[in-house]
Amino acid sequence: MYTVKKPDSPIKHHRGATLLEVMIAMVILAIGLLGLAGLQTTGISSNSNAERRTQATIVANDFIERMRANVPAVTAGNYAAVDYANIDCNAALATFCEDRPGNDAAACSSQQAATFDAFIAVCNARNRLPAGALDIRCTDNTGVDQACNATPFRTITVNWTNTENNAPVNKNMTLIFRP
Repeated sequence: MYTVKKPDSPIKHHRGATLLEVMIAMVILAIGLLGLAGLQTTGISSNSNAERRTQATIVANDFIERMRANVPAVTAGNYAAVDYANIDCNAALATFCEDRPGNDAAACSSQQAATFDAFIAVCNARNRLPAGALDIRCTDNTGVDQACNATPFRTITVNWTNTENNAPVNKNMTLIFRP
């Protein structure tokens, strides 16, 4: 029979992790968690920016539908004549051109309806978007300015501010359409 002789060395074999191995694992884990935190921040920022673009699309499409319902004012250039930058959303309109109890929108002229529609669109842009603004121009189908009676196309531009890399960035969305 064969017997195994035990070594005479006093060195014992240790099992388990050393302090150095634990520290290296902790550093790798910390780097991974920092990367995940950065991804989370980027995701939140991207979601916020996408939500703002969606709101701008909603505002623009609502305004387009209002214009399509009031073609005489579009043809006359009433929408392009409104001073969009100076609309006061805190002031009540003299003429409310929307059906509701005690009010008949049919009593409004096409020009009054255009002023009302512009008021609603601008105030929606300001309320839904940071630094929101809206403007409309008479253009050809490529966006080049034209006289309103010379072209059937209109260009709506919605402006807002996003935050990217902790700094405000001006954004806009432009839609060219034919009412």
